[in-house]
Amino acid sequence: MCMTATRREKNRAATIEEIKGAALSQITSEGAGGLTLRGIARAIGMSPAGLYRYYDGLDAIITELITDAYTDLADAVIAATATDETATARLREGMLAYRRWSVDHPNRFLLIFGTPIPGYAAPEGGPTVEANRRIGEAFMSVLIEGWRRGEFSMPERARPAQPGEIELASLAAPDLPPTSVGAFLGTWAHFHGMVTLEILNQLDWTYEDPAAFYEAEVDALIAGWTTD
Repeated sequence: MCMTATRREKNRAATIEEIKGAALSQITSEGAGGLTLRGIARAIGMSPAGLYRYYDGLDAIITELITDAYTDLADAVIAATATDETATARLREGMLAYRRWSVDHPNRFLLIFGTPIPGYAAPEGGPTVEANRRIGEAFMSVLIEGWRRGEFSMPERARPAQPGEIELASLAAPDLPPTSVGAFLGTWAHFHGMVTLEILNQLDWTYEDPAAFYEAEVDALIAGWTTD
């Protein structure tokens, strides 16, 4: 009985991966807005009704695809920053890993950061939220460590800290200056924006080597955080 159950579980897992693979292929060819249960079922030779043995509906498939993408991106950043190097070096490697994963998986990047899928809303407080949070936590932990060790001097902000920044700082580290949250988010917006422009082919007309441009910008961003 145990062997039969194990075989059944393996077959089910393989079918789930086949469903997700078909969904990603459809997103690649038709865009996220063109994703349909009928199209997924046709691609794997299954009836649309048969998909309900594995998922409650199309939204459940999308939620898992988004969760997987966030998780894989977070894993790439965490792996790059989980070293014995200085916080400065780890921050740099994390930023470079963020770009590498994104340009290697442009359709998955656009699935989680691109145009919202018509009619889809991620479950409030669901797995996509937790998976997304891991990315921010990976970077924030390095910044907090570098600040506590004196490697980083948080860039000054002309405006006072906003309520949301104060709350996030208190959750991340009680001793962290709230204005550092704005500095962190501004930095993330900068390098995330560069990755987005590259994936959307908006840098081709200027830069033959967008990777070199990105790396130079990352170095400039980090220089703004580093103490003398």
